[in-house]
Amino acid sequence: MKLTVLGGAGMRTALLVNGLIRHSEQLQFDEVALYDIDEERLHIMGSLSQYIAQTKQASFRVTFTTDIREALQGAAFVFSAVRVGQEESRVNDERVALKYGVLGQETTGPGGFAMALRTIPVMIEYTRIIHEVAPNAWLLNFSNPSGLLAQAMNTYGHCKVIGICDAHAGIKNALSKFLGVHFSRLQVDYYGLNHLGWVPKVHLDGVDQMPMLLDRFEELAKSAHIFSFFDKELIRNIGMLPNEYLYYFYYHDRSVRHILQSGETRGEQIVKLNRPLLQRIAPLVREGKLKEAWMDYKETLDKRSSTYMSKETSGEVHNIHEQEAPVHSQFEEEGYEGLAINVMKGIHLNKQQVLTLNVPNRGTIAGLKDDDVVEVPCLVNQNGPTPLSVGQIADMAMALIHPVKTYERLTVEAAVKGDYQAGLNALTVHPLVPSFTVAKSMFDEYLQVHKAYLPMFQ
Repeated sequence: MKLTVLGGAGMRTALLVNGLIRHSEQLQFDEVALYDIDEERLHIMGSLSQYIAQTKQASFRVTFTTDIREALQGAAFVFSAVRVGQEESRVNDERVALKYGVLGQETTGPGGFAMALRTIPVMIEYTRIIHEVAPNAWLLNFSNPSGLLAQAMNTYGHCKVIGICDAHAGIKNALSKFLGVHFSRLQVDYYGLNHLGWVPKVHLDGVDQMPMLLDRFEELAKSAHIFSFFDKELIRNIGMLPNEYLYYFYYHDRSVRHILQSGETRGEQIVKLNRPLLQRIAPLVREGKLKEAWMDYKETLDKRSSTYMSKETSGEVHNIHEQEAPVHSQFEEEGYEGLAINVMKGIHLNKQQVLTLNVPNRGTIAGLKDDDVVEVPCLVNQNGPTPLSVGQIADMAMALIHPVKTYERLTVEAAVKGDYQAGLNALTVHPLVPSFTVAKSMFDEYLQVHKAYLPMFQ
């Protein structure tokens, strides 16, 4: 079986390949093909990936190419980790928003909007080629903003698309650690949109643990960093556990203030880690010193994960599901790679399981359209994902879901059609954008700084 990675020059590619090795025999991989347009970076990441596959005696071979059709030929699954404009464009996304006192973050708010405008046309073209070259392949999208891209590709794309986010798995593992039980004993309900979701119930042996978790939230927050920056009064008021990205909605002023006080955005932080790393390991790769390159790479990526969300939260928080797995969990529940592997097992091996994914709504959340992409539990088997009923949605959740989904629909229309009015309306209705005036100023500035990537608006 062949797996293709779009955006194979991305900095996390070698870690992805490393994670795939453990499950390659069960899934019967024979090739992992890396594709990217950046030939120099692709050579570095491809060589590192080949090194780790050979060192760990993987059952598959790693190939890399700048020919998209060659990469996709015969693929059964396609991973998308595309970043149009690389890290420097992310910095622009963040800085433009912060200039107007609005959150600068790559998935939530204006930063996600700008990234989506650059990425949606590219991904829709990739789906067309997938349909032509590998018509039976499933596309598992990791590219941010994941929910928005899944919305665009399910509406205008040409292949079978599933949006991947590991936030639910991180919550489940944090709860398994706190309760001292294996994650498989827990049923953690979940609903919302990508990076805008809530846990309304947590069942253990048939008993809902949510009343106890709300009562002991201070203890839970000390146990799990992903909850530590939410006030106990807020959590008890809403009666649910939040996805960590709700921090940006519930504490917008605080997150903006912390970023500005730190003097550095997350994108700038990553550029400062990634660029020197590439400069250090490029000559090592050319000289065949791959062990040294791998050690430097691994150490730097570990440091990158440990500083996640540190700027927005004034250094108080780390992302627990990007660090060491909780003692009661297993790799299959860990990270984007683990979730994607479980999806492939469900489809390829017909291993029926329930996974939280980004898929078309199909009546799952009342009040949204059938083709609106939502993040909900799905039954996954050889037929793909089928969204499951989530019951009544709390008013506190719907008050954010509705405007953010409207923003997502309008952003997709703007990106696909080059529709300025749709783009302006998208930013205007977003809950984190304070006014039409600010929305217009930000949009016009994005069109200037990203002019090379947005020809459809010219």
